Amino acid sequence: MGALGAEGYGAGQGEAYELMAKGVMDGSFAPREVLKGWKQAEVVKYVTGSYDVGNTTMMFVVMNQDKWDALPEDIQTVFTQVNAEWVDKHGKVWDYYDKSAIDYFLTFEGREVIELSPEEMNRWVETAVDPLIAGYVTDKTAMGLPAAEYEDYLKARVSYWSERAPTAVECVTWVDDNLEPLVPTE
Repeated sequence: MGALGAEGYGAGQGEAYELMAKGVMDGSFAPREVLKGWKQAEVVKYVTGSYDVGNTTMMFVVMNQDKWDALPEDIQTVFTQVNAEWVDKHGKVWDYYDKSAIDYFLTFEGREVIELSPEEMNRWVETAVDPLIAGYVTDKTAMGLPAAEYEDYLKARVSYWSERAPTAVECVTWVDDNLEPLVPTE
């Protein structure tokens, strides 16, 4: 965000609401779900879609390698199978909550979702993202790491999965059809 002209401050989502409500911070680089889940729609007036700039969250589950190696092979197989199934489901649920949060955000008066034009998004990427990545690749390559190959791999994976990703509407439909509500409707 600094490369785009913002002055960053690291705060947890529980703190971000208060900081924005008091005018200490003007905004947040966060997933859309915080608009509803953390009630930030109450204190945020604009949401800007800037997907090509970067993501806001890294979610993963890890296990100590020695613990993994100590598991029987049949249990490792169960973990592997559940993980493969979980990725798709988790992605759909995440998209569901992002869509739900935007719908909630738009119930407040004076709220606006700004989607950057392709030209503006490219400008943001060229002026902010590309120089950061180039610097990272240069630094890691100097350390003897295959940074350029890794960057190419990441771009290929993003392209691969982006082409296969369900739409937000498909995600909402899947969640509505397959999952129990978090809060009982009765």
